[in-house]
Amino acid sequence: MPVTQIRETISGQVDTDDQGFGYFTKRINVPDGMRNQILSIDVYNDNVSPWINEKDMKGVQVYLSPFPIQRTNESIDAGVFALPFAGPKAGDDTVLYKETSIYTLDDFNEQPQNKIWNSRFPNEAIGSTPTTMFYSPHLYLTVLIWNKEQTEINISYSLYAKVKQTKCSGVESTMGKYGEFLDAQCRLLTQTAIMIPFGLVSGNTFPTWKFGGIRPELMISGTTALRYYNRVAANANQDMTTRAALQTAFEGSTKMVEFDAAFGDAAANLPEWISLLDVAGITSGSIRPYAPPLKFADNGNTLMF
Repeated sequence: MPVTQIRETISGQVDTDDQGFGYFTKRINVPDGMRNQILSIDVYNDNVSPWINEKDMKGVQVYLSPFPIQRTNESIDAGVFALPFAGPKAGDDTVLYKETSIYTLDDFNEQPQNKIWNSRFPNEAIGSTPTTMFYSPHLYLTVLIWNKEQTEINISYSLYAKVKQTKCSGVESTMGKYGEFLDAQCRLLTQTAIMIPFGLVSGNTFPTWKFGGIRPELMISGTTALRYYNRVAANANQDMTTRAALQTAFEGSTKMVEFDAAFGDAAANLPEWISLLDVAGITSGSIRPYAPPLKFADNGNTLMF
């Protein structure tokens, strides 16, 4: 399990298009057939504070990924400013490293002041510890640029990554590379949240004091509980019940109720926890008349057929 230190630079001049967008990338080859775990990672901007010459907001995104980064329909929102067509989110499976920097030139007491906002994933603390794995025999260091239209931008970044490489089977390597290839098919828009009006939050979340107190609980008599005979002696005398009656009871215990009512069926006094006493086969279908025989190996392990 060798540990490889990857040191790479991406440096050069980028010409932005008529919308002020620039794209800069570099491929980094690594050995094939390996399970690569990133032990630590860091990216350094050798230009420190680049290309601030007007009051309009400028931006740059830096990515490290197994496949080239694609632009999306999402934007980087920073107050009144927004940079369109940003790269994928940091939580995307294809992103190994992401850094976003926003640069503006503003006036403060009639003196130009540089404002810089920077955010990175993983952060410095997590980036110095083992993080993600990849199987592809290549990495792409990509820089996305927002600046003035049709202008020349000097780019200079340095990458350091410590990677533990472990030889793996051909099946694992192939499936890992195929999964990363599928993850790289960039989705244009990511919306994962569900908006709930504040008036409807009560009853959807805990703790229960948000809607007035603890939820009530249904009680069950000892006689009713004994009808669920999971453990009964061979000579025990008790009333028997039918499978249909048990199915009705289980259905009632999982009945939907109002947010402030007790779980279960209040009319039949069947709380929701009665479903925990379910006998195998009752709710899933008919009980088999004879259980399949168990076969044991010489060491006592059960053989599976």
